[in-house]
Amino acid sequence: MTTFVRPDPLPGMFDDIFWKYVAQEDLRLQRCSQCGQFRYPPGPCCPNCLSPESVWTSLSGNGRVISWNEFQRQYFPTMPPPYVVAAIETDEGPIMIGNIPSPADAMSFGAPVTVYYEHTETVSGKPLTICQWRLQD
Repeated sequence: MTTFVRPDPLPGMFDDIFWKYVAQEDLRLQRCSQCGQFRYPPGPCCPNCLSPESVWTSLSGNGRVISWNEFQRQYFPTMPPPYVVAAIETDEGPIMIGNIPSPADAMSFGAPVTVYYEHTETVSGKPLTICQWRLQD
């Protein structure tokens, strides 16, 4: 499995907590305290009921592939192609995007995946943990 030096994450107003949990290898997403809908990306209020109340809820770390693309063009100097980026529908419902360390011809719609945590560094030299996905056997 190839580990790339990654671009620095762009700081957002609501996602610092997400990155803190991922650094602890804990996949959590913001969930509305009123109606139970997940908020991803995280935000100030529920898109369903507009409640500002939320909790950070652990996910199972399992999901399925709903789309993928194999990048053949180099967009970042430290990430040479080819590499696969996939949209994953988690078992809990939210859709997340991540790399899958498999060739594109191994991918299929609905293929089961499991989260794993990649420990790497950013181009500025900071340690970074990101959640990625791998195909289940």
